Amino acid sequence: MPLVRWTPFRELLDMPREMRRAFGRPLSLSEPGLDVMQFPPMDVYGKGSDMIVRIELPGIGVDDLDISLSEHMLNISGERRSDKEIKEDDYYRRERSYGRFERSLPVPEKVTEKDIDATYTDGVLEVKVKGAIEEVPTKKIEIKTGKGEAARIEPKGPPPPPPGEGLPPPPRGEGR
Repeated sequence: MPLVRWTPFRELLDMPREMRRAFGRPLSLSEPGLDVMQFPPMDVYGKGSDMIVRIELPGIGVDDLDISLSEHMLNISGERRSDKEIKEDDYYRRERSYGRFERSLPVPEKVTEKDIDATYTDGVLEVKVKGAIEEVPTKKIEIKTGKGEAARIEPKGPPPPPPGEGLPPPPRGEGR
């Protein structure tokens, strides 16, 4: 049996593989063929006072989607099912993923199921949460020093000269 020199970096590189082997779930979602359906990417943005959630879910039927509201959390889940089982072992690469996913977002306490509308068109789920965004005025917070006094930021060094003073005279042209 040959001796192999141990390096800590090799251990770090093997960690994702070892974690997948131990727990059966991916540590990194960037590798091809891993179950990325666990966390489909979503966009969340505001439109006026409404919150809009968009998730691209190609290949998933509307019957395989579920949206619920529980304890001030908007829950979106679903499943992409494999069309058929392929028994041949001639795959070179399989990057499409199948399985269940679930995403959850906090919403304000005042939001009820009546405030939520969802549409599913061409593989894109759009959920509109009415009144989820509130304009809250910004309030200035005073910073105190360790001695309990309000901090004052004063410039260091001599005060700057008034505008126009302290500048060298403009150069005079020759022959004038």
